[in-house]
Amino acid sequence: AALCHAVEHTVRYAARGKWMRFEVGAAYAMGVGLPLLEAMRRKTNFENFHSYVDDFLVGALLLYAAQAVTRGKTNGPVLLVVAWALLCGGLYGSFFWQLSSDAAQDVGGLANITVVIIKAFLYAIALAGLFLSSRFAISNQSAG
Repeated sequence: AALCHAVEHTVRYAARGKWMRFEVGAAYAMGVGLPLLEAMRRKTNFENFHSYVDDFLVGALLLYAAQAVTRGKTNGPVLLVVAWALLCGGLYGSFFWQLSSDAAQDVGGLANITVVIIKAFLYAIALAGLFLSSRFAISNQSAG
């Protein structure tokens, strides 16, 4: 229900003719996409339960922060920085572990190089989101 509400609010925001900042739009996309990708990747493999759940938690935080920014809440920009920073921290270890893995296949059955490329793409988006949301939060702080 919360996800549907966030998507509906985003559509209404875009329909009013306002452009959404990259870091906000990407937070909505990653907030929904990360849990879906992780569920498709691991399916029912709960061997490392923490590796399964972290994408759901950071996805929820990204959605919450993006919605706070979209609604103009004063703490929204800071929440977005925190959400992106948390994702960057989690992806750092995940990406570099995957990069150094000798396994031919990932836990989901994909070729390891495919997973490395996907994680590199997601990591680049997360780093851009962190950089842009930090700039936005700083500019809001100096303006207020």
